[in-house]
Amino acid sequence: MVALVVVLSLVVVAALGGGGWFLWQRTTGGATAQAGDPSTLEVLGKGTLNETDVRGVDATALFYASFKKLVTQPVLHTTQESYTEKDEYDNNEPGYRWESGFDYKTKEWQMLWGSADADSPLMLCLKGGSHDYSPSLKRWYDPRPTDSFCQQKRAWNYVSDGLAAGGLTEAQADTWVKDLQSEQKGFVNPGEARLAEVKGKQYLRLVVDYKPVKQSDGIYYGGQMLMWSFKKTGLDPESHPYSYNGGLGTGYHVVYYIDPRSMLPAYTEVEQTPPLDRNGKPREPDFYKVRVEYHWPGKMPGLKPSGKPTWPKLTWPRDGA
Repeated sequence: MVALVVVLSLVVVAALGGGGWFLWQRTTGGATAQAGDPSTLEVLGKGTLNETDVRGVDATALFYASFKKLVTQPVLHTTQESYTEKDEYDNNEPGYRWESGFDYKTKEWQMLWGSADADSPLMLCLKGGSHDYSPSLKRWYDPRPTDSFCQQKRAWNYVSDGLAAGGLTEAQADTWVKDLQSEQKGFVNPGEARLAEVKGKQYLRLVVDYKPVKQSDGIYYGGQMLMWSFKKTGLDPESHPYSYNGGLGTGYHVVYYIDPRSMLPAYTEVEQTPPLDRNGKPREPDFYKVRVEYHWPGKMPGLKPSGKPTWPKLTWPRDGA
């Protein structure tokens, strides 16, 4: 089992990157708010939509309405798949998959994690400890009561898309959204919403580019802007927990599929984009892409270290954008 722990540790390091637990201080001042026009979202309640309906929807208002709905959910339940090699993603080769549930009231965290290869071992995070399952031996091993991989503060990277969170109050969500709109101008850039049908149901497909922004110190900042805004809520990112995927100045190209009735995301694909140097030119990036399928209403998955586990698997088709 030592080999399993080593492999898992290496993958965790690759996935976490240089996410900003402590990069909290802003280096520049405010900007004009960019809230969009929420009144354009009223058409989404009509029932079956057509292209004309969606064409009139303000993409910025749609993004922030969905973002707020997501971050106020008390429980997040997702199935995810990540890639750290572009060739593997392009060739649809097995990545790493996990099913995770996080209750923001009790701080209970469950996660079943491993390679998409059915012959690979699985790890179950439960109550801060880890349980390992061997497919070849068809058995669970004795739990390790404490495991750094399964610490609560690590959960942020596995319970949402690595950009958002859950468990905020309405007031805290309003604060986070307001700061993103007014203090982080140029970072969040929603494109045009389009109508899409997946598994016989209508969704709004929304592409959002999170672009690094040059600050007063001459440095381009990316994911840190999410942390700066999150800090304004007054929540502690280690105990909530919250952080962002990637390193200093990382941007993101994200595809959201949003349920027009609940305004919750059903599925997202998040790909990191390169940090920028002082001249605004892309640096050599480390590839990282994650697919996230949300399960609503959010409830804990009830994972247990007994019997033969079901390998986490996404049912949502890849967008490929």
